[in-house]
Amino acid sequence: MRILADQHIHHLKQLVPPHVELVYYDSSKHLPRLDGFDAWILRTVTKVNPKTVPILPKKLKFIGSASSGTDHIDKEYLNDLGIRFNHSPGCNANAVAEYALTSMLTWCSLMHRELTDYKVGIVGMGHTGGALAKKLEAIGVPYAGYDPPKALREKSFRSCNLDTLNECPILSFHLPYTSQGSECTHYFMPDILSLSPKHKLIINAARGGLINEDYLLNSINLYSSSNKKIDVVIDVWETEPVPNKELVDKAFIATPHIAGYSKKAKLEASKRVLKRLLTYFDLKSENSAWQVDSINLENSITHKTDLNEVKLNSNKLSINILHGLYKYDNEMRKLINKYTHGYESKQHNTVIGEGFQSIRNTVSLREEFEYLTFPEGYPESLRPLFKQN
Repeated sequence: MRILADQHIHHLKQLVPPHVELVYYDSSKHLPRLDGFDAWILRTVTKVNPKTVPILPKKLKFIGSASSGTDHIDKEYLNDLGIRFNHSPGCNANAVAEYALTSMLTWCSLMHRELTDYKVGIVGMGHTGGALAKKLEAIGVPYAGYDPPKALREKSFRSCNLDTLNECPILSFHLPYTSQGSECTHYFMPDILSLSPKHKLIINAARGGLINEDYLLNSINLYSSSNKKIDVVIDVWETEPVPNKELVDKAFIATPHIAGYSKKAKLEASKRVLKRLLTYFDLKSENSAWQVDSINLENSITHKTDLNEVKLNSNKLSINILHGLYKYDNEMRKLINKYTHGYESKQHNTVIGEGFQSIRNTVSLREEFEYLTFPEGYPESLRPLFKQN
C-alpha cells in the first residue's frame, strides 16, 4: 500500500500504519508522477480536473483532500474513472470561526464600540457558521443565521431572510462555493445579496468567488465618496494565489487564506481524511498518535505568543495579538507592496503567487483559544472563548 501526500499536510507520518508506505511531494512545484500509488492526499492548492490532470493511473483508487472545501476537485471526473474521493468536512470550523470573531473584535476596538452593539449576519450555517454562532451567543452578541437550504433539510433550523441580512451591520460569509445548480453561491454578493447602507463590516473567510471583488471595490469607493465607510476582512480571493492588490490595500484586514490554520484544525484535517482512506482500503491503525491531542502531537509546529507583548497591549486589540491575526495581515501587505511596478506582468504575478503560497506553507500554526488559559487583563466578557478550568 503506497500513499502520495503533499508535504505540507501535517501529522500524516505519525498517523499512518507502519505497514503503509508514505511518500511526500512538494506541491509548490509541478505535479508529481502518480504511477505506482494507491492513494493521493492533497490540499486545496492542487486542482484536479480533466485539464489539470488529464491522465490518472488505474492503480490509483483513492484521492483525499485534507480540507473542508471541495471546489478544487471535479468529483464527477473522479467518479467516472472509478476513483473514490473524500475530504475533511468541518475540520477547521472552529479555527475559521475564531478568525472571524477576532476580526470583529479588532474592528470594534478601533471603532471604540462593543461587539454587543451590533447584530451579526452569518451567511451560511454549516460547520463554520454554526461554530461562529455558538461563540457569539456565548459572549452575548446578537446574530441572525441565513441558510435556506439547511432550513429545508432540518426542520429544527429556521433561516433568517435577506431583508434581515440587509439590516445587519456585520456580515460574515461561511458558504460553500458552488458555481452552478439550484444552490449556486458564485457571486452570492451581489447576485443574491447586495450591499446596503446598514452594512459596516464584511468578512469573507470561506471561499473566493462568493463575493464579486470588482463589485466590492466599486462599493467601497462609492460609499467612501458619500462619507459612508464599509470595511472588509478578506482571507480568500477570487484570483488566488494572486490577490487583487487594490482590494488588499483597501481591506481592513487582508490575509493569505490562513483563517483555518490552527494546530487542531490541521490535525483534524489529516485524521478525518486518513480515516476515510483506511476504511476504504479496509486497513486498521493501532498507532497511538490517533489518541494524542493537537497540543502535544508535534512539538516542531508551534505558535508561541509573546506574553509580554500581550500584557503590554492588555486591551481588546490584544486578542488580535494572541490570535496572530496582525502577523498574517502584515506578511500579506509586505508581499503585495514589495513590488510597486508591473503588478499585472506575468513575472510579477508569478512572484506574488509563489510568495502567497510560501506564507501559507511556512506560517506558524496557532493554538485555538479553547486550549489557552484566559489571559489576565482581558475583558471578562471574552472568558467563555478560552479554556475552562
